[in-house]
Amino acid sequence: MKQLYQQSISIKPILLLISLFIGLEITAQTTSIPDQNFEQYLIDEGIDSDGTINGQVLTSDIASVLTLNLVNINDLTGLENFIALEEVRISNGGQPNVNLDIDLTSNSNLEKIIIIKFAGLTNLDITGLINLEELSVSDVSDAPPVMMLDEVDLSTNSNIKSLTLINCFIDKINLKNGNNHNMTNFELTAFIAGPEPQDTSLDAFCAEVDDASAATANMSPYNTWIVYGSASYYDQGECMLSLNKSSKIEVTLFPNPVQNSFQIKTSEEIERVQIFSNEGKKVTYFGSQSKYDISQLPTGMYFVKIQSNQGEAIQRIVKR
Repeated sequence: MKQLYQQSISIKPILLLISLFIGLEITAQTTSIPDQNFEQYLIDEGIDSDGTINGQVLTSDIASVLTLNLVNINDLTGLENFIALEEVRISNGGQPNVNLDIDLTSNSNLEKIIIIKFAGLTNLDITGLINLEELSVSDVSDAPPVMMLDEVDLSTNSNIKSLTLINCFIDKINLKNGNNHNMTNFELTAFIAGPEPQDTSLDAFCAEVDDASAATANMSPYNTWIVYGSASYYDQGECMLSLNKSSKIEVTLFPNPVQNSFQIKTSEEIERVQIFSNEGKKVTYFGSQSKYDISQLPTGMYFVKIQSNQGEAIQRIVKR
């Protein structure tokens, strides 16, 4: 009996160590960071405490980070756990990608978002970021736009003060947030830079606002807004600009991705087709024909500019 008692005493420290180890494992939560450039940045900035590229970071390491400058990043997985983040800059360096999303809805403390040449960006979700004051989506080069957002929805961002969209296709901006009367220091820039100097222009876009009549008449608070571009204001129904855009023709490229040649489906009479590299360099061009042979081009993403007497369209195509 005495022997059993002594054994139980000797086992207790072991059990205690095991329970402590398990407790440490539970509390040491990690966040997945699959993009190696993302994790290397965290290591270089002294944020990732283990200093090793292993696809993860301690969640406690990133909980108090206020700013991030993410360059050449394609996969933003893990960004959602930067809960204190106030400012973020994001770029993938224009690397060829198709249909990329950026979801920042978990970063509720964000005040400033700058996205530069995030090639393939088609969706940006910033819903509910009530502290957001500045949003900039831009590409400073004269290449064809590599970011094609149909809509930027700021209807839940009631403190927005500045919106910049440079060389980024955009049809609609939703600013109907119920707070337009307090947006007396608002600035909006919509600017498209084409592949050639003559293609550069201020963009025409739809702007949904709280009071379209006041905005159109340049009355308060809209008379304090600084707007670069041609805005068509509305507050209900459909935007007439989007219904009557004659300069943007409807086209479909197929197959896409393509190995040798592609075709263009459109009701318009094609006059010219130009192919641009991801860096904006014109690599070849065609007249109107049934098939467009790009078998000689290296693999990667290209931009196809289709022109007719009714307007033009720019589409992405991937060459395999």
